[in-house]
Amino acid sequence: MNTVARQTHEGFTLVELLIVMSLVAIVLGLGLGVFANLDVGGRVAVGSVQDVLRAAHNWSVARSAPARVVIDSRAGTLVAQGHQVVGTWHFEDDSFRGAFGIDGVRFGGEIVADGYQGRALSFAGEPPRSHVDFPVHLDPSWDLADGFSIRFALKPADERGGTLMNVGGAVGIETTGDGAIKAFFFAQRTDDETSKGRGGRVTIATQPHVLAPKRWSQVEVLYDRERFAIRVEGQTAVFVTESAPVARLEGPLVLSPSQNAFPGAIDALVVAVVVSDEPVQLPAGVALAADTPRAVVFQAGGGLDRDVHRETLRLVIEFDDGRKETVLVNLYGTVE
Repeated sequence: MNTVARQTHEGFTLVELLIVMSLVAIVLGLGLGVFANLDVGGRVAVGSVQDVLRAAHNWSVARSAPARVVIDSRAGTLVAQGHQVVGTWHFEDDSFRGAFGIDGVRFGGEIVADGYQGRALSFAGEPPRSHVDFPVHLDPSWDLADGFSIRFALKPADERGGTLMNVGGAVGIETTGDGAIKAFFFAQRTDDETSKGRGGRVTIATQPHVLAPKRWSQVEVLYDRERFAIRVEGQTAVFVTESAPVARLEGPLVLSPSQNAFPGAIDALVVAVVVSDEPVQLPAGVALAADTPRAVVFQAGGGLDRDVHRETLRLVIEFDDGRKETVLVNLYGTVE
């Protein structure tokens, strides 16, 4: 008996293959559409701007110190900067020890009981050339090129003025007989200056009577390559716009550096320098609007500096295809 073998064929028919290929094409098309709508480049650009702003804001909150974001719209770069404390002295005893291992060398001056916080250092009634030196120029962290902040409490003994301090020959602070405060710094010498040594000197002075004899006042002298300012009791007393880098220190920080001893007392001295994060570069095809401010400045504690920014900031990010995105920074420093 003949047996007929049944043959089976495994695989797809032509019609089945066409159906499968059509389904795959549809799925792939949908997937590509989803990825196209993600706009990865746009999200990266917006996220980069937000991250730099938040870094500066967080610095000002965590350290209770000013911070800012420096913006170069043409180059498409943003740099977060903040004040880092490099020296603190409270003058509680004759050791003159600093918080960061920078101890003072005494050549006069007296520790008195009626300080701003506890005791203080007074040069009132001291012999000529009385001073205290701090070898800050030997510490590499004392780089004032991008800016600085010098905070202290000051009590004039009488109506005479005098030179309070000199920081390495680069920064100086003095008072006048009518109760004003003067400050200066030397800029780094530029390539087009033919004279040797330091560059130009930038000087500011408050109005008279911001200081009163026998009364403690909180004073801050600060510079961030945007503004050089003096603040008294937390209020800006005077400022000028300036952008030059500060000259290098060539010597110690000296309290009462002149021939005559400073006629008053100082306490709670804190010095900070401006330090920078790595610059952030926006992606190709992305730019900041031409009217973007040169800097976003946060005051100590996190809010926008009201002397610089009077309302919510709107940073506009522009794309080559015509789209625009806006990053908001409200007066409390919150980035949205």
